[in-house]
Amino acid sequence: MSNQFYPTRSFIRFTAKSQLTADLAGHAVPVYIDRGGAIDSTLEFQPADSGTGAYCDVFEASGDCLDEMLLQRIVQAMFNPSQHPELYRPYPTAAAAAAVEAELAQTIVDVYKQACLEQRQSLVEQFNALLDR
Repeated sequence: MSNQFYPTRSFIRFTAKSQLTADLAGHAVPVYIDRGGAIDSTLEFQPADSGTGAYCDVFEASGDCLDEMLLQRIVQAMFNPSQHPELYRPYPTAAAAAAVEAELAQTIVDVYKQACLEQRQSLVEQFNALLDR
């Protein structure tokens, strides 16, 4: 019987949160992972280039921290089997499952950043409306 591999949801969330933490901190975040009995101490999450989007520029400058509730809501939505059925099917290799993990973690990061920017824009618009009175 051949081995089948499934993407690991906890690892996807961990990866997304680590990337967001690196982006907010503005510097590399080293992590130690034990998957399958081997600790990989060389893994580091690098912050996104500041020129890649408004999220890092806005949130690095403001010193905001990670919104755990928002992240949790996004993760719950992403892990819905009807949203991402690829999470719940087996893959022939660990590399194929890891590719799904990486893709979904990046999607979570992108959605989180977009949601934060939209929240901040809404707040700015509310403040501007108050100032115009």
